[in-house]
Amino acid sequence: MIKYLIILSAVVVLVVILIIVISNCKYKFKLLNIKIDEATSNINLFLQKKKGYLDSIVKELINKKKDEGRFDEFLETINREKDSFRLHSKLSKTYSEVSKILFDNDKLAKDDSIIKYLGDLKENDEDLIGAIKFYNDTIVDYNGIIKSFPYSIIAKTYKYDEKEFYNNEKEELFEILKK
Repeated sequence: MIKYLIILSAVVVLVVILIIVISNCKYKFKLLNIKIDEATSNINLFLQKKKGYLDSIVKELINKKKDEGRFDEFLETINREKDSFRLHSKLSKTYSEVSKILFDNDKLAKDDSIIKYLGDLKENDEDLIGAIKFYNDTIVDYNGIIKSFPYSIIAKTYKYDEKEFYNNEKEELFEILKK
């Protein structure tokens, strides 16, 4: 009888430990998902602001320089873009185009309205870079625990998949750390 009681107690202790481990793993995933959602929300906010500033600058450039052809794709597709990774890429390309035009034309570069938009855009880009860094750091943690025991079991059970990075620098770092 005592033998069965000891075995039952051991089983109960193991089940309690298993429940605690599973709860801890699920909590870690939940916490990381909350951080990822927060970072994604912040990135989307800063991308929308960047889109607005660039849209205003492009309209100013078109009005002042009649350089419509360079920004046709931007004006046509930018409001339809739903994927934040592609939006970020398109906005960066447009920002490079704007920079080239302003670098080549001192008169436009000294225009008060364009200077104001560029200042706002610079501040927004600093915030965007911070949000992307927070996102990538969280993704490093998230993708790292998906590969480690016992989190990998929970990840497979609840179908948690690896997530994308915003740039290759963090992805390369993750691949190095994974080895």
